[in-house]
Amino acid sequence: MTISAKEVQELRKISGAGMMECKTALSESKGDLNEAFKLLREKGIAKAEKKSGRDANEGLIGIKVNSDKASIIEINSETDFVSRNSEFHKLVNQILDISIKSNDPALENNQDVSDLINNAVGKIGENIVLRRCAILNGNIYSYVHNAVSNGLGKIGVIVDIDTDVSDLSEVGKNICMHIAALSPKSISENDLDNQTIDAEKDIIRQQLKDTGKPNNILEKMMDGKLKKFFEENTLLGQKFVVDPSITVQQYIDQVSEKNKSKISINKFIRYEIGS
Repeated sequence: MTISAKEVQELRKISGAGMMECKTALSESKGDLNEAFKLLREKGIAKAEKKSGRDANEGLIGIKVNSDKASIIEINSETDFVSRNSEFHKLVNQILDISIKSNDPALENNQDVSDLINNAVGKIGENIVLRRCAILNGNIYSYVHNAVSNGLGKIGVIVDIDTDVSDLSEVGKNICMHIAALSPKSISENDLDNQTIDAEKDIIRQQLKDTGKPNNILEKMMDGKLKKFFEENTLLGQKFVVDPSITVQQYIDQVSEKNKSKISINKFIRYEIGS
């Protein structure tokens, strides 16, 4: 089949691989972008993470925390210029207020939200879309990266930390900043999606199949590569961005010991524009 230059460029963008490697992978996958990316990973050519599956939408991530409840939303616009517009900021904050009051993340069918967006489209002159929304209850901490206004930016994180320590504001912010920077897939290996683990095992098997090593050595290599995958992709296993000499788990353990209290992460939500 014929592979277009646009398809090759898209695969290069998300994989970091060369032009010919991308063209060959697309031919082998019959034009399936995801399958081509997987083939490049199996050959050890592509990076472990896609840079982007598509062109990034513009807009803002908004966060509002009200006592033991937080709302996080992504509102998309056509241009980055609009995301710096005060009318757009007002819109995001109004939708956050509705989300917090209703305690319902399913805002797509909320008439008040629809009316606000339609009015904003009329004033601003661009298509505006509510892409997603989530609610988190508990002992909440939050962080917004590249903030353009209070609670509004390009990356947002909310996290629920289980503890009886009265004030963990610095710890909460540090953990949120870490999540914003390294984008873990889950809290730990135990809550990492089985489909993700199985897919990674398949890729590792393909990478190891032509090494010619005996099965017992291959099993140890598989375990080692899988362990590294968990360390790089789970929050507690990752090197702590504030102090890379320790993991996030070790950081939490240190804080727990210092405060003579158990501290654990219940849940986190991370939104990034266009991801």
